[in-house]
Amino acid sequence: MRTVRRALGPILRWESMLVVLLALICIVFNQRDASQQAAGLSRRDVFNFASIIRGLRPYMLYSFMTLGMMLILAMGEIDISTGASAALSLATLGVVYQGLTNAGMPNVPALILGLACCLLSGGICGALNGWLVTRFKELYSMIITLAMQLFFRGIAYLLLGGGTLTFRNDPVFDSLKKLYNTVAIGSVNVPVMLFWFAAPALVFTVWIHGTVSGRRIFALGTNRACAYFSGVRTDSIQFWMFALCGLMSAVTAIFFTGATSSSIRADAMGGYELYAIAAAVLGGFSTSGGKGSVPGVVLSLVIFGVMKIGLGTLYGFADSMVNLSVGVILIANTLLLGVGRFFPTGWGQGARRLRIKRGAALHPQGE
Repeated sequence: MRTVRRALGPILRWESMLVVLLALICIVFNQRDASQQAAGLSRRDVFNFASIIRGLRPYMLYSFMTLGMMLILAMGEIDISTGASAALSLATLGVVYQGLTNAGMPNVPALILGLACCLLSGGICGALNGWLVTRFKELYSMIITLAMQLFFRGIAYLLLGGGTLTFRNDPVFDSLKKLYNTVAIGSVNVPVMLFWFAAPALVFTVWIHGTVSGRRIFALGTNRACAYFSGVRTDSIQFWMFALCGLMSAVTAIFFTGATSSSIRADAMGGYELYAIAAAVLGGFSTSGGKGSVPGVVLSLVIFGVMKIGLGTLYGFADSMVNLSVGVILIANTLLLGVGRFFPTGWGQGARRLRIKRGAALHPQGE
């Protein structure tokens, strides 16, 4: 039995399943593209590597928020206020920039201070969530962050006066549009956002999978009581992870500004928290905590982007139908993870990996 597990373990890892799913989706869409060309419905190949990479740009706007969300899920918590905190951070950026420029400050320093206040606002929102979650342990984090979602969105409306800030014909503020540009590498136009996302994704991978502090996040989600009585500062970890999640939401707001720099609205990024949760869950994270991987999250983001590109371009589906297909994949994901617990191989190794992570986190060498 152990030999079978060793042989099938790498194949049945969740990340491997995501690679297979991505390959199957690409095959189906490629066949659809070829059939349309053969029938004369399309004059050129519209589904290829270059078009996929270029088309991922709109769907990477919530990728930074997803990196923060996966930390919350790894602890067995949830934060549904990230979209609202991102909107508040965006409103802060606009109000600070407008106020400083109206006061006579040059546009470039005003933009830099506005971006700093945007990041600070996101961090404060996350820290406030973390303080409430650790202070009022009798309440679920979902209830707390739901209340804070309404609070943050309301503050954003108050800052903007219920209207819209516009910065047309402002070359300095419009420079944020460069964050949404593409860079030609050979024959492929690669979104600039992809490079910005790759850096924190690599840092998060090394941190949560290769360091003691990162493994303690998973230990918190695996068994909070055990982690606490083993000397892990559970409240401190929770607080800082929520703060970091809020900061990543503010980063999302900055890139969202690059996509729509002409106007800032308080209802911006509505529902982004749901996309972030969905991408993290498909990547292997769970609200029960203690499992997941950054490579899985990256693969899930690519899958979401490819599905929306293929269904929208090749099948002509509206966004609502695309969201329906994403929901179907998430339901299938939940069922597969549930059924996998009854198999002795592959996914059954998940529990063993959790025990190893918990032991390594709670009793690291050298401490």
